[in-house]
Amino acid sequence: MPTHRLTKDEDVHEVRVDHTDDGRTIRLHVGDVLVVTLPVNMLTGLHWEVASYDQSSLDRPEVVVKPPDPGQAMGAGGTLAVFRFPVKATTAAPAQLVLELRGGTGPAEQVYRITLDIRE
Repeated sequence: MPTHRLTKDEDVHEVRVDHTDDGRTIRLHVGDVLVVTLPVNMLTGLHWEVASYDQSSLDRPEVVVKPPDPGQAMGAGGTLAVFRFPVKATTAAPAQLVLELRGGTGPAEQVYRITLDIRE
């Protein structure tokens, strides 16, 4: 279930989703920031990348890989890929956001897909 919160930076409304929201429809409003957080193990050589999104309704994402908390063993998990998409316009119909876990030119190891219902 997506979580909502206001940030300290100019009262930006963030809608946070993660791997448990795969396949769901997420309601957003113009001015929101969609924050997608997905686990990744960098030692495998795999990384999350944006496969497709509605560029007319979402700005280009800011992408950050957040390392695990200090003290965790290397490869033990805890590394997160964080995608921040500012919402700039409504959609006439629900739009798809697709992220893929890839390690090269072959098929994606995993696909993360959510439907976006963007309103004023």
